[in-house]
Amino acid sequence: MLDKYMEKYPLYDRFLPLLCSGFKGLIVDIGANIGDTSIAIFAQNNDAFIAGVEPDKLFFNECIHNIKINGLSHRFLGINKFVTTQTGNFVVKKSKSLSTGSIEKAEDGAAINSLSFSELMDLIPTEKKQTFDILKIDTDGFDWDILKSFSEFAKDDANVPEFIFFEMQTFLNNREKDIDGRDEIINKYKDALHSISKLGYTNFALFDNFGTFLKKVTSVDEIHEFNQYIKRSQITNLHSTFYFLDVLAYKAPSDTYVDEVLNKMYTK
Repeated sequence: MLDKYMEKYPLYDRFLPLLCSGFKGLIVDIGANIGDTSIAIFAQNNDAFIAGVEPDKLFFNECIHNIKINGLSHRFLGINKFVTTQTGNFVVKKSKSLSTGSIEKAEDGAAINSLSFSELMDLIPTEKKQTFDILKIDTDGFDWDILKSFSEFAKDDANVPEFIFFEMQTFLNNREKDIDGRDEIINKYKDALHSISKLGYTNFALFDNFGTFLKKVTSVDEIHEFNQYIKRSQITNLHSTFYFLDVLAYKAPSDTYVDEVLNKMYTK
């Protein structure tokens, strides 16, 4: 689906690789899928190391294959686990397109295949995480849970990223017009935003799901209102101008660099 998306929406997936182009440290890619984001970053970056986390076995195997055929294995650590605040055995429920998926509790009592953000960081070699540039999350409706696990880790560890880039999908795959549970997910994202704000990530750059930059904000309440607008569009009006937000969270001193990257994106 990626080629079709990028042909139809020229800004799709353009900002993040550009943001990461000058990074020299660690990039953590949670929801690595088939490695497309990591490879797009590597195409503009010769120095960074990526820890790619993909829980679905089919996606993970394809990811490792794609990394290998692009000659990037020495710059990539693949981790086939779920990152969550919960402990248990989980599966990925695929979307209708089979190109994405979201977490779901497994019915059987198989071995635990989840880990916390802290446990994830323990798997990354010490020399690769001296400088932590960015945490990227894309888990189709469950990014709030990973942000919660990250916030718990960050309270006790000074090694936190300069940037956090995540998808804020407030519905589960194929259920964008379902009201049940929608407000619960919206409020979980609001809580997650407050949690990272307390850690110093008080600045946010917002993008629609097609890659278009919307605006920069410092208010969690304003982001919450965007999510309420998206819910009204999908459920009440049955028409969406966009379906969810991608959010770049960062601390105030990084604001100048974000502006520089945005200017590059629109002048290239």
